[in-house]
Amino acid sequence: MFSTLKVREGLGRNDYKDPRPYQFPKGSVAYEFVGETLDAQRQSITDDKAAIEVQVRKPTGHAGH
Repeated sequence: MFSTLKVREGLGRNDYKDPRPYQFPKGSVAYEFVGETLDAQRQSITDDKAAIEVQVRKPTGHAGH
């Protein structure tokens, strides 16, 4: 079993009428891009660039991990 609670502007106390579908604020909904896309430019690591040293340490003292 479940309940649906609709909270919207303009609904008064004890107003149980259907508020209709939610109107999303302008610019807040994703949409399909239709148009020409640009090719992604990739950078490659070559020998002449400085190497980056990374140090990784496993955390300790956490039970169950």
